[in-house]
Amino acid sequence: MIWYRVIRNLVALLLASAFFSVANGQLLQPKKAIPTKAEILRVDNFGKLYLIEQNEINLYSPSGEFIVRNSNKFYGEISDLDASNGLELLLFFKDLSQVVFLDNQLAEKGKELSLEEIGFDQVTLACTSHGLGVWLFDQTRFELTRVDQNGKFTTKSGNLLQLLGFAPKPNFMREVNNWVYLNDPENGILVFDNFGTYYKTIPVKNVDYFQIKGNQVFHKKNEYYMSFDMKELAYDTLFKLEPSVGNVFLTKNQLNLLDNSELKLVEFTP
Repeated sequence: MIWYRVIRNLVALLLASAFFSVANGQLLQPKKAIPTKAEILRVDNFGKLYLIEQNEINLYSPSGEFIVRNSNKFYGEISDLDASNGLELLLFFKDLSQVVFLDNQLAEKGKELSLEEIGFDQVTLACTSHGLGVWLFDQTRFELTRVDQNGKFTTKSGNLLQLLGFAPKPNFMREVNNWVYLNDPENGILVFDNFGTYYKTIPVKNVDYFQIKGNQVFHKKNEYYMSFDMKELAYDTLFKLEPSVGNVFLTKNQLNLLDNSELKLVEFTP
């Protein structure tokens, strides 16, 4: 079984290299390129695109048409935008320990959530949860906590250092289908149920972010765009990326690649 996986991965790598060389000529030619200085790309469940540069968000349609801009210097630099629910977005400002909610036109929705006011001053990650909830990761407590939008506690994981035997240092977090995925580059993607109970670790390491679709974990690792099948426990290398590409996210039949000067929209079906 081990040899089968080694051979499969080697074949996948060779095919990926061939595909990339062909793709440069035809298959992966961008259908649109949007000039931008954004550092972060996010996508929502409707295929809309969010380009983030410091404290500014530019929203585009799936086909790359500009929709609206939000710029607010009051909270400082945006640390993350969770667009899992395109009707209600979550903005996280780590330096000011603030969570802000936006509607689908990037207008602020309701009152911001001050994490310091509810007893947190070292939250490093925040993301949307089902039922209008918010997941928080506290780096000093090594704890995953779920609160509602009013800051009321609903569940906690307990101290993960004691539970896992190591101190996780996650850099990205999302809830998908009531499972919480906490990305720890050194140890893999830690998976928790919606009560904050640790379930398993996905062996995808040394990545900055991921995207889960069905049983597949799509991720960029070094210069390769890859997927990991959570049922088959097998990796596939999809293709090689240009060195300048930073964020890569899939939407319906489209690959969205952000480099240091533009966002490329490419027709692609994995």
